[in-house]
Amino acid sequence: MLGSKILPAILFTLLSAAGASAADVAESGDVAGLVERDQSCAYTCGSNCYQQKDIDQAVKTGYGLHQQSQTLASTPHQYKNFENFNFPSSAPWYEFPILASAKIYTGGAPGADRVIFDGKGKLDSLITHSGAKGNNFVSCVQGKQQNKQPDGSKSGAAIASGGGGLLAVAAGLTALVLV
Repeated sequence: MLGSKILPAILFTLLSAAGASAADVAESGDVAGLVERDQSCAYTCGSNCYQQKDIDQAVKTGYGLHQQSQTLASTPHQYKNFENFNFPSSAPWYEFPILASAKIYTGGAPGADRVIFDGKGKLDSLITHSGAKGNNFVSCVQGKQQNKQPDGSKSGAAIASGGGGLLAVAAGLTALVLV
């Protein structure tokens, strides 16, 4: 009985260190999937990790709506690049929400993160309101973000290196909890 309280607490702590929030765990119900998702961040926006397949799907959906001159809650729409980002393709660019839940945006509150694509549907980058002032955007980081600590060390190093012991332990505890 004691294990039924301790294991979830340990698992929660390990998943939190790996970048998964309690909301992620509660929403998805797939702890092992969250561990896998964290290992393969193509971009990190704030604390949100995005796999390439989710980015591709957001671009495909946004570009498809753009081609049909349709919108969901006024997106996609042309992105004016007031922040002067250096995108690989030339304007016009378009923005479309990407959700941390890995679900496709279908309307409503868009969240903070966006895919930016060009007029041919090619991904240019991901940007976020997280960490930006006002309604501005900042760039998302390619791969898993490593935050510097006050002493200059980096957090998330085991995760960024592709697994390490932390994720193996988290995956093992997942199996124990799910049994």
